[in-house]
Amino acid sequence: MEAISQLLEGMGSTPDQVAETLRQARVRGLRDSPSFMNPVVRHHNRTLNIGGRLEVGAGGTVLRLQREGKVKEGPLPLPVQAFLDGFDHGLYPDLETAG
Repeated sequence: MEAISQLLEGMGSTPDQVAETLRQARVRGLRDSPSFMNPVVRHHNRTLNIGGRLEVGAGGTVLRLQREGKVKEGPLPLPVQAFLDGFDHGLYPDLETAG
């Protein structure tokens, strides 16, 4: 979880910086998606060798890693939470992909 947390923290200190990180990485996603189609999850899956399943918890405040029958959970940084809230409300249409 440490590498995941470091990558999350490095995404930016504002929601717009998080969005720019995703743009630079050419990552897009679907609104309200908790797992593979979530843009933050997609970014992490492309950047790190996770070896498990990532998903954003209900409410968008935590990230869960399911691996080898165990679940680990860590908080999402506030800028990432705010980005996801804005993304889910359509504030970043350039980062959306068709289903």
